[in-house]
Amino acid sequence: MVHFSRDSLFGLEKLPKRKGSLHCLVNGPLFVRFLFFPIVLAIACCPSEKGWAGASACNWVVVVNADSLNSRTVANHYSVARNIPSRNVIVLSNVPNSDQITVDQFRELILIPILKEIDSRGLANHIQGIAYSADFPTAIDIQSDLAAIKNRSPYLTPVGSINGLTYLYRMVLAKNPAYIGFESNFFAARPASRLLTPIFSSAEQADELGALIKESKHEEAAKFIESIMLPIDKELTYPMLYLSAQQWALAGNEPVAIKRIEQVIRAGWSYRDQFTKDPSFAALLENKDFKRIIQRCEDQPFEYLPSRGFDARNFYTQNTLGVKDPKFGVSYMMSMVLAVTLDLGLTRPESLRNLQTSIGADYTYPQGSFVYSKTDDVRTTSRQSNFELAIRNLTARGMKARVVARSLPPKGDQCSGLMIGTPQFSWAESGCTFLPGAIADNLTSLGGAMTSNSQTKATEFLRFGAAASSGAVTEPYSIQNKFPHPMIHVHYVDGLTAAEAFYSSVTCPYQLLIIGDPLCQPYCKPPRFAATPSSESVSDKQPLLVKLDVDTSENSTEPELLQLLLDGVLRNRTPFEPQLRIVFNASETGAHEVRLVAIARQPLENRFENSCWVSCGEASEQLVLKGPAQWRYSDEKTLSLEVENNPSTGEVRILHDAEVVGTIAAGSSTLELLPNQLGFGPVRLQAMCKRADGREIQSLPMEVLIEP
Repeated sequence: MVHFSRDSLFGLEKLPKRKGSLHCLVNGPLFVRFLFFPIVLAIACCPSEKGWAGASACNWVVVVNADSLNSRTVANHYSVARNIPSRNVIVLSNVPNSDQITVDQFRELILIPILKEIDSRGLANHIQGIAYSADFPTAIDIQSDLAAIKNRSPYLTPVGSINGLTYLYRMVLAKNPAYIGFESNFFAARPASRLLTPIFSSAEQADELGALIKESKHEEAAKFIESIMLPIDKELTYPMLYLSAQQWALAGNEPVAIKRIEQVIRAGWSYRDQFTKDPSFAALLENKDFKRIIQRCEDQPFEYLPSRGFDARNFYTQNTLGVKDPKFGVSYMMSMVLAVTLDLGLTRPESLRNLQTSIGADYTYPQGSFVYSKTDDVRTTSRQSNFELAIRNLTARGMKARVVARSLPPKGDQCSGLMIGTPQFSWAESGCTFLPGAIADNLTSLGGAMTSNSQTKATEFLRFGAAASSGAVTEPYSIQNKFPHPMIHVHYVDGLTAAEAFYSSVTCPYQLLIIGDPLCQPYCKPPRFAATPSSESVSDKQPLLVKLDVDTSENSTEPELLQLLLDGVLRNRTPFEPQLRIVFNASETGAHEVRLVAIARQPLENRFENSCWVSCGEASEQLVLKGPAQWRYSDEKTLSLEVENNPSTGEVRILHDAEVVGTIAAGSSTLELLPNQLGFGPVRLQAMCKRADGREIQSLPMEVLIEP
């Protein structure tokens, strides 16, 4: 097998404690200033390349609280239903039994152990998100990280969420309080004008350029922009070239201005109409060369940045572009909580029903209404200025969207999406329904604070069928940046997953608890394909041939790239072709999962997966695990498993996903397990041992449905 290797994404052992900070205090509030090159931790990473964005099952890890039966059960159901690779399931012990913990506890007991597991399992080069199962602390006390900030704004309160701090993990690991900034998420979409934010390496450069422009020294300003542009990553050049063109035009040097405009277009600028609307280019409007050159440019609306797939290997800059070089920006890791079953959350059956409904919503294109509530409550007025933008974009995509002058939609409404703002509500009494896959959001102070009963929780939406919702874990104040932008529904309709839609719409996510199915994508048209392997067993002399039949219907898009994962580890990436040839060698005897991921074109890079199991080597060499297909704990108190054809002279390990749950000693063949070791629901078990020559061998997986 040809191995596909990349550098570590995390490099935790190299994490420095940065001296200085990524923030400054301006009139009291904390403002994040990622304007300068030396702002990012020097962590080894995978370069961002075409085909890394987007997310499907293999790109998420599911994290389980080892001491919680609910956590194990929710993870069992979700991992099997979503076909999450077993290698991607991480079980944590010593998780604090509390709704709120300190940020130091979060780092040491949750975040760092997860990242180390991702690294050690060979997953770092393709993981895009971390999904927490039930029964994790959801609120994080961050006062110790904020202690050094003088005159901190009262609107930046010292409690974060497990999701927000996971997403902002690089700054959290460095104990850098910049993660609480109102603009800390540079991946999030913004007004298109944000593209024209200059990239500087120092505050002095920013001051110098500002002075030149203020004094109308336009030619000097243009030359200065071009001089500081030289060390900048090439993917960031076109906004800087645009700024240079503006200054050359204002200086009256039309030939150079037009030359720069031509370079801007070649480098990736796709907003033709902006050239004619920009007052800096007013003198060029009748220039023939100007007219001719801008006709080569795409004509996207210069209003709001388009939807794009998330990429944990990208470093996002202040102007939102993603680049390869860490010195220009910050990288993130998506995160959601699958279910909240403690305190004021859902029951376990409610959580399981909600996730199953969400999973079934994929690719169904629900045709309900997207409803925005507008009342006199500040909870709705905080976001209403962007309702028209979102509704216009949804309507342009063939969706029904409107504003209602009430707290909840009128009786009988079928909602594909909802955005409201009210402290208390009863969805059951509203007479409305959610179509499967809906995202519902309520801007209120304590929608994610699960121990306070003063306000209705975000889980109320999930109880009645929404796929995902969010709420603040403490008083956030009604600040738009801390909650999803009305454009979240546009990103979702464009085909992003629920998690991508949320993180595309929240610029300050540190306090937001996001609950539900991160992979739900009802409006996606993925590059669907069927995979037909030539055999269920191969040898080192007989390659595995896999035929790939692409779905050419209107509900599918054309695949551009193909990724191959073997046992959950990314091994290769190639252009998509109708047939794949996989060669195993003699050291790979045993069962292996072959997972293929088709990836569509940018900017969304939607994904579609297929997987199969294949046995490598002779039948007599295969390790076999046997047990019942179904086990009811109330009838029989232990689950009995048996191993056959054991090639080992030592112990055989029994794995539940990637967790060792028991061993069978040499000379024995059976093992008994209890439900608290596994949880209820569909459970994936495998046997693994070392052969006499030291090589690992694993059995085909066996699924057991465990019932109370």
